[in-house]
Amino acid sequence: MSSLNALDKRFFSKEFNMLLLLLRSGRTVTFEEAWEQSQQLDWNEFLSYVGYHHVNPVVYPLLKRLNDERQFVPPAIMQKMSQYFMKNTYEMLHLRGEMERIVQLLEGRGIRSLLLKGPVLAALLYGDISGRTSKDLDILVPKADIKHTEKLLMEEGYRLSEDTPLLLNNTERKTHHLSYFHYEKGIEIELHWRLNPDTIQEPDFEQLWARRQASSLHPSVQSLGNEDLFLYLVLHGTRHGWSCLRWLLDIDRIIGRPLGGDMIQQLLQIYRGRDLIGLAFVLAQSLLGTKLPDALAPLSASNKADKLATYVLIFMRERAILHPKPEKRDIAIHYNRYMLATMPFSQKGLYLLNKIYPSSWDAEVLPLPKALHFLYFPLRPFLWIWRQMKRQSI
Repeated sequence: MSSLNALDKRFFSKEFNMLLLLLRSGRTVTFEEAWEQSQQLDWNEFLSYVGYHHVNPVVYPLLKRLNDERQFVPPAIMQKMSQYFMKNTYEMLHLRGEMERIVQLLEGRGIRSLLLKGPVLAALLYGDISGRTSKDLDILVPKADIKHTEKLLMEEGYRLSEDTPLLLNNTERKTHHLSYFHYEKGIEIELHWRLNPDTIQEPDFEQLWARRQASSLHPSVQSLGNEDLFLYLVLHGTRHGWSCLRWLLDIDRIIGRPLGGDMIQQLLQIYRGRDLIGLAFVLAQSLLGTKLPDALAPLSASNKADKLATYVLIFMRERAILHPKPEKRDIAIHYNRYMLATMPFSQKGLYLLNKIYPSSWDAEVLPLPKALHFLYFPLRPFLWIWRQMKRQSI
C-alpha cells in the first residue's frame, strides 16, 4: 500500500476523521460538516484522540463555536475540554513567567539564550500562549556557557531530572540536552547545547543567533529565525515519528510565515533533510489539507517521503508512546527501522556508533573502577541483553 492510500481518510476511524476535520488548515469547518461527521461518534474515544495528539487548545474553541450554533456535543465532553483548556492556559502562563525570569537571569550573567518551543512558539504560531500545549522550556545556549548555566539553574532550585546516572561522561555523545526540574514550581527546563542529536552538521550558535528573532512576549526573549525554526520543527517531528498531530499543526502554521527559499536550500545542504521536509509536507497536505507556498512546493516531491509516511501511520493508529523509549517491543522495532530510513548513510553510521557506545546505564548495571571503563565496550552487548531481560521480568 502506498502512503497516499495509507493516508486515505477512509482507512481512519470516525473519531480520528472528526479530529482531522476540526484541525483542517484554514479552520473553515461548517456546522453541517461537523454534524455529519459526528453521527455515531464515540465521544470518549474522540476525547482520547484529542489528548494523545495534544490539540485541545486548538480543537476546543472550534468545537465550542460550532456547538454554540446548535448543540451536538455531549455536555460532559464539552465540560472536560473546557477544563483541559483552562488548565493549559494556567500552565502556559506559569511557564511564561518562569521563562522570562530565567532568560533575564542568564542575560544578567552575560549568557545569550534562544528559546526553541514553549510559550514562544505558541505566541509566534498560534497568536496566544494558550493556543498550544507545552510541558517544559527548551533553552539553547552556547556550548561554552553550559557549565555556567547549569550552575545558575542549580542555584535557582533546579535539579537534574534525568534518571540516567552520568557516570561515563558521555552525555554529549549520547544526547543534545539535559533536563532540570524544579520540584516546588513543577517546571522542567531542557538545557540544549545542540538543536538535534545524531546529526553530522548543523548551524552553530553564532549562526543561529545572527538569524534570531525577538519574541513578542518580552524584549529579552529571543527565538530561532523563521528558516531555522522551520528546519528545527521538521527534524523534531521526524525524530518523534510525527506521531502527534500538534507537530504537524506547527508545520501548517509556520509555512504561513515569511520563509526564504534560498535560505532553506542553504540549510538543506547542511542538514541533508530534503526527504524529511517532503515527509512533513506529505503528512500535512494529506491529513490537514495544508497549502504549500510556491517556493516550497517542489520539496514535497519525494518518493522516499511517501515511503516514510507509511511508518508514521502505524504510530498514529496505535497511538504509540515513542519517547523516551517505545513501550511495546514491536513498536520499538518499527521505530528503529523508521529512524534508520530517515537518515543518509553517513548519519546512519553515527547513529549506530552511538548505539554501541557504552552508556551510563551500563555503568549502573556493572560498576567498574575508572581504570577499567574500557571494558564497557566489549561488555556492552551482554549488559544490554541483561537490561532487556531484567525489564521484561518486572
